[in-house]
Order: sequence, then C-alpha cells, then structure tokens
Amino acid sequence: MVSLTDIYNIKESSFSELKKDGDPARGNKGKNRSKEFYFIDEPADPETGQVKSKVVYKRSFENMVKDIEAEAIDMQKLSDEHPDDMVLHNLAEELKEMFNTFRTHVRKNYRDE
Repeated sequence: MVSLTDIYNIKESSFSELKKDGDPARGNKGKNRSKEFYFIDEPADPETGQVKSKVVYKRSFENMVKDIEAEAIDMQKLSDEHPDDMVLHNLAEELKEMFNTFRTHVRKNYRDE
C-alpha cells in the first residue's frame, strides 16, 4: 500500500513544527478555549412576552495567556516584516517580556485556575 506522503512527496511534520509556524492570532485564538459561561435573562418584551438571554463568558487566566501569546507572536512577525522600524522592534520586545512576566505570575500564583 502506498502512503500519501510518498504520492505527494511531502515530509511529515511534528506538532512542534506546526505550532512554531502557525498563526495563533488567526488560527488558534478563540478556539480550544474554556467554554465557561452563564446566562443573564433580560426583561421580557411587553408585546410578545419573549425573554432574551445575554451570554456572559467567565474570565480565564488560561485564555488570557493564550491571547497575549498570540498577540506577542503577531507583533514579532510584524516587526520581522519591517526590520527598519525600531519602534515596532522595541514594542515587540516589550510585549514579549510582558507576556513572559504575566505567564510566570499566573503559573506561580494561580496554579488552580
């Protein structure tokens, strides 16, 4: 039996390669999130009696870390696309440091969450 990798002459990639080359802000952000939410019922419509509910998502350190990491990666890519812009480069470095500080703080102080 012939495999698809032989037919199309491609190499198999590992998960770490996919994460490294992926575009988190467009591919992973908002997906695979903790779907913890609750509903708030709004007052019933006087004419129809219909009750609408508002969905409120609970804040999550896990989601916040993922989102900030995605933004830091995007900022670094933007900086790489414009190598002469030192402001972008400095902002990318600051955002990377801020992400690392936040992630470390969350890991040390909010292990259960």
